[in-house]
Formats: sequence, structure tokens, C-alpha cells
Amino acid sequence: MTIRKVCLCAAVAALLAGGCSGSKPSGPRVASIPGSSAASSAAAPEKAAGDSVVDRVLPLGATQEQIDRAYDAYYACWTAHGVPSTKQGGVDGGPLLTYKLNAKKYQAAVDACADREPLNAPELDPQQNPQYWDQLRDEARCVQAKGLPLQVVPGQPGLWVRPATDANFRKVRTDEATEIQRDCELQSFAKKR
Repeated sequence: MTIRKVCLCAAVAALLAGGCSGSKPSGPRVASIPGSSAASSAAAPEKAAGDSVVDRVLPLGATQEQIDRAYDAYYACWTAHGVPSTKQGGVDGGPLLTYKLNAKKYQAAVDACADREPLNAPELDPQQNPQYWDQLRDEARCVQAKGLPLQVVPGQPGLWVRPATDANFRKVRTDEATEIQRDCELQSFAKKR
């Protein structure tokens, strides 16, 4: 699980609790709900749902544009299969929030789009990368040295915001923080051991 997925989980939790600002970060790796902008567009679902050009495997150090494009296509597929967008507290949570609020009802639509779900680079998969945990610890040291409150949680892939406070979540969602995270990911996972 990368930071974007960890923060995605945190963003969903914050939306469900009504504590999210709703602004989408412009830098890579930290999540608002990816794809929420396209999910609210009427024209995007048809175009993206049939778009087989989007590469679902994100490259190491993916930019926010690459992440958004992959998730836009994925969530457009959900929308094409009947998962509407949900707003809560004035924030558009897109089809992901709809699914989280009623997973049983929309599971068939999500299953129909499983072959479009974005995948992390193989380097970020503990099952494919035997050096994953050492490299993740390197990434944690890198981001911590630059002032970001991210840590490895034993047994949990990816970096986690610790302590999990609103201030720390806001801190890792800045453009500067997302660049730090991207640079540290590239530095830590691109090197061979």
C-alpha cells in the first residue's frame, strides 16, 4: 500500500466523519479521492469507461496526472456500471464514497471493473519485491528527515501518517510534501540492493 492508498483510506474515513476539506491536492501521491473530479463530469464516464489506452500499472514515482488518469478511468467504469457519486458535507466523494456507504449494493459494479483497478509499480508490491520492507524503511527515513510525519507500521505496506492528527494529514497533502514523498519513493525503491 503506497501513501496515496493510505491517504485514500484516510480521506474516505475523514469524509465519512465529515472532517475533510474537500480540496484536491495538485501534487502526486497524497489522496483526496482519486478520480472524484471526473466522476462528477457527465461526459467523462462514457469516454473513460471504454478507454483501453490508460495503463493501469502506475510507474514508480507516478505523477498526480498519471494517478488521476488511471483512477478516472477506473471510477468512470464504476459509474458506467451504475455507481453514482455521493456528496457529503458539501464534498463530492465520487463513486468511491457511494461504494463505501453501501458496498453490498454496488459490489457487482466494482467487480465488473476489477480489471481496470490501478496497480502500483511492482517495486511497491511486497509480494513482487523481496527488498520491499528495507526500501520502505529507507523511504520512511527520507521523508522523516525532511519533516514529514510518516512512519512504517509493522506488517502494513506503505507509509502511515503518525500521529494521525488533522494537522499531520494536512501537512502531508501540501504540494511540497507530495514532491518530497515522490522523490523519496524514487530514491528508495529505484536503487538496487
